[in-house]
Amino acid sequence: MRKSLILLLLLFFCAQVLHAQKKPRKNRRDTVSIDGDTTTVLSPFKPKNEQPKDKVYHPDSTHSPHKAVIKSLIFPGLGQIYNRQYWKLPIIYGGFVGLGYSYYVAQTNYKKYLKVAQLQAVGGNVDPIYNGQNATIIVFKDFYHRNRDLTIIGTVAFWGIQAIDAYIAAKFQHSYTMDNNLGFKVTPTMLSSPTYAYGGFVPGLKVTVRMK
Repeated sequence: MRKSLILLLLLFFCAQVLHAQKKPRKNRRDTVSIDGDTTTVLSPFKPKNEQPKDKVYHPDSTHSPHKAVIKSLIFPGLGQIYNRQYWKLPIIYGGFVGLGYSYYVAQTNYKKYLKVAQLQAVGGNVDPIYNGQNATIIVFKDFYHRNRDLTIIGTVAFWGIQAIDAYIAAKFQHSYTMDNNLGFKVTPTMLSSPTYAYGGFVPGLKVTVRMK
């Protein structure tokens, strides 16, 4: 009887040791969800034809780049009018007005100094203010002669540039899609200066262009 009791006590003691070595379970607390009811706010539905749209230019196969450049070659600005880029007209006509005025000034002074030089060459009577200034008269004559020629060349070049501009704009409208989905941002920044310059950094501007 005593042996049985001792054996029973030993078994009970071993069971207690094994039970103590097991990891205790975490007591689960009763939890209550505190998430409130959420309501999704939907924007009012609009029919498809009432949806706001960005301004988009789709390719227009009927818009002829050839016609635009021919119009600009015939008369400056007609190609820009054909492309509906009316904001370019003041630039074009302002440029031609400036070139025309430059030609008028150069041609008028060239004629004046050329006449004086010719009279001095044959010993004719000239204004007393030009006496003893033969070399200076020649210099001014050549100066205005060169300016007149450069103005003529500049006028021809400007005429061609506005025709090329009309062609390129018409080509974009004919073959490409253009829209206003463009981001443009200017922020101040610090730029590293060249190694030979004094100081480590210089202030500058950072331009970021983002196309969506």
